[in-house]
Amino acid sequence: MNEKLPEILAELRQYFNELYGDRLVQLILYGSQARGDAKPDSDIDILVVLNESVNASKEIDRTTEFIADLCLDRTVVISSAFASALRFQQENSPFFLNVRREGVPI
Repeated sequence: MNEKLPEILAELRQYFNELYGDRLVQLILYGSQARGDAKPDSDIDILVVLNESVNASKEIDRTTEFIADLCLDRTVVISSAFASALRFQQENSPFFLNVRREGVPI
């Protein structure tokens, strides 16, 4: 695990809490960092779960500057995905099944 991971996750949590407020349902770490088998150069995968419908491309545009700055400051790669709470809970795509199985709430 990246030794900076707890600090990075705390920064992400604070940012998304401030940005979305009550709209933020859950922030989930998934992938190798969540499984504990990350290598030093592994990326940090997060799923942002929001109330109401989600336009993922708009949310990515909205958060790109912060994520890019954090990546540069911490020398990491952060991959973010967005979904509505309803979609995350009900859709049985391989992606959502995997995140529900191995994801760790932040």
